[in-house]
Amino acid sequence: MGIKSWLSGIIKDGVREVTVEPRSEYMGRSTFGSDIDFGFQINNKTALKFTAAYAAIRVRSENMASLPKSVKQKTDVGYVDATHPVSRLLSIAPNSYTNIFDFWNCMFSALDGWGNAYAVITRDNSGLPVSLEQVHPSCVDIALTKNGSKFFKVNGSGRLDGIYSNEQMIHLMVLSFDGIKGVNPIEYNYLSFSKAIAAQKFGAEFYKKGGNIKGVLETEQNLGDEAYKSFINHFKESGNFGTPLLEYGIKYKQIGVNPISAALLSTEQFSVQDIARIYNVPPHMIGDLSHATFSNIEQQTIQFAQFALRPTVKRVEVELEKKLLFESERGVYAVKFNLNGLMRGDMTARGEWYAKMIQNGVYSRNEVRVMEGESMKDGLDDMLYPANMNIVGKEIE
Repeated sequence: MGIKSWLSGIIKDGVREVTVEPRSEYMGRSTFGSDIDFGFQINNKTALKFTAAYAAIRVRSENMASLPKSVKQKTDVGYVDATHPVSRLLSIAPNSYTNIFDFWNCMFSALDGWGNAYAVITRDNSGLPVSLEQVHPSCVDIALTKNGSKFFKVNGSGRLDGIYSNEQMIHLMVLSFDGIKGVNPIEYNYLSFSKAIAAQKFGAEFYKKGGNIKGVLETEQNLGDEAYKSFINHFKESGNFGTPLLEYGIKYKQIGVNPISAALLSTEQFSVQDIARIYNVPPHMIGDLSHATFSNIEQQTIQFAQFALRPTVKRVEVELEKKLLFESERGVYAVKFNLNGLMRGDMTARGEWYAKMIQNGVYSRNEVRVMEGESMKDGLDDMLYPANMNIVGKEIE
């Protein structure tokens, strides 16, 4: 069924004409890779068989799923934890059959793998969201009407099949050129994934055949079929018990390693780095330690949180606020994902940072204990500050 057909049943009376925006050409496989035939097709299923792609998506999705999520209320002293029904959907139970970690892991895996992630919103009679149910991106089509209404058609997911308005669907997307649907990163980076899979297939075939040819047998004689078969049988049999016996003036000649075969490891390593660039993941997180040192791994991890995860966090926060909060609540409440745990550094750096925050009166000692997952203790709520520091003009006489 075409998009116009399924839209015709949901357009309200009074709308005479419905114009559906054409789906972008860049979403199709034919745009990329058509000039180079690798002998196989690249799609999400085949691409995830490359370990670097699987690891990159897993690292990103599991880290995002593990972040603390909450609804905050804006007050005169800043944002504070709020008791809000949406908090339960974000941090405890999104629906009756999925635990909170698996729900977000599924959403972010779809987001990085397909460029889009979807969840159907169910509301009670008052309009309050009561459940979020994830939908696989391959089951969703999107249409935009002439008057700017966005609709989602879910087909192939079972009981969730149907047509949903924009207000009934959480839609997360990574890179988008039209603001309607995200780009599939695997299709868009078709050549990079194809090279990676091709190198992997070549390596498997190379090792299956016993690796590089180590030598050749030479003779100036022209052996007939019978002599050739006899020699091969004798050669194999004698080779199993020691040094093979060479007949018919045949000589063994050792040859060097094929440069192409010798470069197999570096080719696969480059493919890993290519996937790391696509997903903005530090190479050491997906198993490439070629340029990793004790000093730069920690900094790369912090940069991963700052420049890779933080933009994704912001995308999700604004979408959740738009779809899960009432109009009157926006600006009063905010959805927050806490990235502090990923940006603290090692024990030494974290300890020094906490000490500075306590000494300068930014955090109390109990607040630091809470950040570290410890319980609060009596007498540690007082704010500390250096005794030799005063406000200019208000010095103590």
